[in-house]
Amino acid sequence: MKEKEERLLDGWKLVTDSGCGLLVPEDAEIDHEVVPFTISVDDMDYMDGDDMDTGDMLEHIDRSCEGGRTSCPSPHAWLEAWGDAGNVLAFTLSSALSGSYNSAIAARHMALEKNPDRNIAVINTCGAGVFPEHLLHAICEGIEDGDSFDTIVSVADKAARETQVMFALGSLDNLIKAGRLNKLVGYAAHRFSISAIGVASPGGRIELRHKFRGLKKIYGKMIDTLREAGFDGGELVISHCMNEEGAEKLGHLIKAEWLDTDVSVVPASGLCSYYMGKGGMIVTYYEGNRV
Repeated sequence: MKEKEERLLDGWKLVTDSGCGLLVPEDAEIDHEVVPFTISVDDMDYMDGDDMDTGDMLEHIDRSCEGGRTSCPSPHAWLEAWGDAGNVLAFTLSSALSGSYNSAIAARHMALEKNPDRNIAVINTCGAGVFPEHLLHAICEGIEDGDSFDTIVSVADKAARETQVMFALGSLDNLIKAGRLNKLVGYAAHRFSISAIGVASPGGRIELRHKFRGLKKIYGKMIDTLREAGFDGGELVISHCMNEEGAEKLGHLIKAEWLDTDVSVVPASGLCSYYMGKGGMIVTYYEGNRV
């Protein structure tokens, strides 16, 4: 049975940029890869990946007079990651926050000009962070059931868009510098040490829901925001910027409030860490779990 599943998954490849990862178990049979963003500080480029030291990158930004800047993957980087796979699903960070989606679309046009028989879909997740395992399960289930490529793309797109994203921002500085938040809000946040809880809007933009002083209030505010959003348990992922203890604490509080919740805690990517700041967290959960 397992050999049959492996054969069905041959020729498929899942690729994400480093702003929106998939929760993929170590024993997963489907081929998957991450295309990195680049974070530049002064004359140094940090390639977002497992080998990047997030702490060094953030400290470098703090020392720098100019701060940092980010670059999305190039079309060539997407093409290289896709290789010669016949069926490709590419997932990007929200197009409202980055040019990664447009870059992947350009790569798709290039790939199909060379070989029109390939199946390549680019999905704008309208989110960020690490997406719960439901997304991977939905894709693999469709492949194993023999569904058409278009059907699997539709299912994957729906699952991605039904994944809700919540941000606990340790710092607003880099979001302000990148033009993702209002400068007046940023000035007040910097002057009065304000932290914030935000959510991803349906269009993939960041909407601030709660602003408060000090990170100690972050746990209660996150629970409040989940409650306001109608969360009622299910699969949930917490990705954190150098704050595993805080993420574990939040996970315990969530499970105490909603017993039927499966919580995974993972380190955030370099790009997500850059924008949410040290101590920040991103919570993602699948809205389709609701009955």
